[in-house]
Amino acid sequence: MAVCVAGCGGGSGGGGHTATATTAATSASPTSSTTTAATTSATPRRRRRPRPQGAPVGATQHVDAGTSTLLVTVSKVLDPLLGTGPSLLPGHRATGVQVAIHVLSGATYDSTASGDWSIRSTAGLASPLFVKQGICATPLADFESLIGVGDSRDGCVAFSVPRHARILSVRFSPHSRAKGSVAWR
Repeated sequence: MAVCVAGCGGGSGGGGHTATATTAATSASPTSSTTTAATTSATPRRRRRPRPQGAPVGATQHVDAGTSTLLVTVSKVLDPLLGTGPSLLPGHRATGVQVAIHVLSGATYDSTASGDWSIRSTAGLASPLFVKQGICATPLADFESLIGVGDSRDGCVAFSVPRHARILSVRFSPHSRAKGSVAWR
């Protein structure tokens, strides 16, 4: 009979398991004992900052969107986005992402900007933001609706980002799915 004690489970091996050892220390008094857990490394490790991933802002990327092939560009990140008139939560700022989508081949691309675009910051994923006015005003008809083959559309998507957070990347996920997503830093 085999028993798996530690390190078992699915995965490709080489995981980030930290071994711990339990030691018993007794004091001078025979009636008290203390048990402590000690990690195998004596020095604490510094937390690493998340590393920005993706192409640089301004780069155009090919995107396989299922039935269509797109050329997608993040032309500018507006941080902070001023003069928008949105109602923000306390401690947050508005941030905008100016983008361009060109349908290179395949079928008409029909999606929503608020679902396809996201911002990853040091505080996590940012929430989409409705903007009343300015360069990044939220349009009544989504700029990602019904883009035909050979057509291009420009637009701006706004997000609410915690004031202290740093933007790590902008991500485009066609049809709001992870498959085929690309990022800019």
